[in-house]
Amino acid sequence: MTFTDFAVLAVLAAVFLLLAAGPLRNSRAWRAMLTPLASIIGSGFLVSVPLVSGRVGLWAVPAMAALVGVAWLIGGAIRYNIRHGEARFAEAGTGHHIPSIEMLSHLVLTGAYFISVAYYLVLLATFGAKLLGIADPAMASLAASALVAAIALTGVTRGLQGVEKAERITVSANLAAIAALLAALALFALNLPEGYGWSDGGAQAEFDWNTLRFLMGLLIVVQGFETTRFMGSLYDGPTRIRAMKQAQGLSSAVYLVFFALMIPLYPYFPEGADVAGVIEVIGRVSPLLPIVVAFGAIASQFSAAVADSLGASGLVSDTTHGHVTPRHAYIAIGAVAVSVIWATDVTSIVALASRAFALFYALQCLVAMLLAWERRETGRAVWHGGLSALCFAVAVLGIPAG
Repeated sequence: MTFTDFAVLAVLAAVFLLLAAGPLRNSRAWRAMLTPLASIIGSGFLVSVPLVSGRVGLWAVPAMAALVGVAWLIGGAIRYNIRHGEARFAEAGTGHHIPSIEMLSHLVLTGAYFISVAYYLVLLATFGAKLLGIADPAMASLAASALVAAIALTGVTRGLQGVEKAERITVSANLAAIAALLAALALFALNLPEGYGWSDGGAQAEFDWNTLRFLMGLLIVVQGFETTRFMGSLYDGPTRIRAMKQAQGLSSAVYLVFFALMIPLYPYFPEGADVAGVIEVIGRVSPLLPIVVAFGAIASQFSAAVADSLGASGLVSDTTHGHVTPRHAYIAIGAVAVSVIWATDVTSIVALASRAFALFYALQCLVAMLLAWERRETGRAVWHGGLSALCFAVAVLGIPAG
């Protein structure tokens, strides 16, 4: 066993114990931050590197910085809605345009959750297939469909609350795997073997209109911060605003460090690498990493799929005023998710999910604009209006990696 292998195991164990059994688990601030943090990192941490570096090469780091920067700005609009909008929504009369658009955004988010369940489970199946050496995409689709059916059946018959309780363990496992990965990459970077360098980024960057549209189609990989908007029954507004900022700040740092440390490995991604291509490449750093990271990713994707299924079922019940129960909503969730899985490929699901969440963000930014206008904050209203237009553009123009 090499020193890097030992470091992988040591960091994995230490971080997992700290998160799952250490003092952090009893910290209210940490628990508030954990849900958005896990959602952001689980959305596309591993997916993003092969897709972005394969398209823009060494420009992948600034491209990712732009994505997390846009996400931070959108998060600012949602934080504004938490601070100034929630009481306004409650006091406004029926038919008022601001709560009406807010409710419309919830309907859009419901559809986004339907798609994201398919997205997470396709990623889970893809990572599992990569780990087992299975190259047939149809097998991943079959496995993802079986998981959708299992989640939907469990939701209809028993509810998913029991499954959700395992979230702390799965999230801790994924974050521990990511910490081990970053530690191994840092050790690798300190003493690069012959044949590796910092100047060869693999793909030659071609910045054109389609490249910009491709980057728009990756918004899903930094999605998840909006979950704090719907945690009002657990935490007050200031706690949720702080949790979102902390989750976005930490996840942005993790993304950018990961992208930077992976630069020497960019040339080793095969042409047209799939979303699980990183699993093969990190084996060059340590033979333990593909197993550790794949299992962490699988746990994370399952947890995220369950969380989004719960969120979607709750939103369906709320928006139908209880006429559709949360349990019966799982029937629709399962049907839509399976349809998405078989109607598209995995990179298309990434772009489709990005479009769905971009539309939700556009409506949230529009609500922030209207609130600011009502509060006579003209500059902020113009700013949020511009963000809304940007998100609408992403929803319309984002395209798959292919």
